[in-house]
Amino acid sequence: MLKKFGQLLAQKRKEAQLSIPELSTMSGVNEARLAAWEQGEGESPNFDMCYKIGMAISSRSGQGFVLQDLWQALRADKIMGDQLSELYFVNSMS
Repeated sequence: MLKKFGQLLAQKRKEAQLSIPELSTMSGVNEARLAAWEQGEGESPNFDMCYKIGMAISSRSGQGFVLQDLWQALRADKIMGDQLSELYFVNSMS
């Protein structure tokens, strides 16, 4: 089963033994944004932000495919969000 972006981000960050401030410094992404994403809040990151985060985590941990995993989770969240919106729209029309 696919994990949500925020859950996967938190998991990968912890596996790399990085704190949010450390990941922020390494990736150049604001701490508050990172924390919000891990909580499933805020505007979704773009590819450049995913790239920076993925590279920072990979450089620390040696984990492979971090960027791909994060991007896949983000895309899955978007698809699921779109499907839920469509369901709401269909149900509200009934």
